[in-house]
Amino acid sequence: MTDAAQRPTVLVHRAPAAPAAVLREVCAGAEEEGVPTDVVDVPGGPADAVGLAHAAARGSQLEVGVGVDAAGTVAVHHGKLPAHRPATTTGPDAGPQDWRRTGRTAARIVKGLPLG
Repeated sequence: MTDAAQRPTVLVHRAPAAPAAVLREVCAGAEEEGVPTDVVDVPGGPADAVGLAHAAARGSQLEVGVGVDAAGTVAVHHGKLPAHRPATTTGPDAGPQDWRRTGRTAARIVKGLPLG
């Protein structure tokens, strides 16, 4: 078992070519809400943000995961949601504020707070 699997965090699964700026903002958003993140490289795993997020949620003790694909698309997922139905997504044309908001959304799901 890895450290990420032992401590309660929002897991962030990223495709190998996921943009660093997107990851930075997503993690900052979650941490602004007081919820730690662990970024995991997923070579050979799902290529799309939704698949990455679902796998991350299933691996997180908090049951919340984020996926970032190579295009910069971000998805937030909960482990109890159907695989194809993430809590939220942003497109590849999103910007820093949107990416940070997805991190905050993931944290707010963990904390049971309204997403608005």
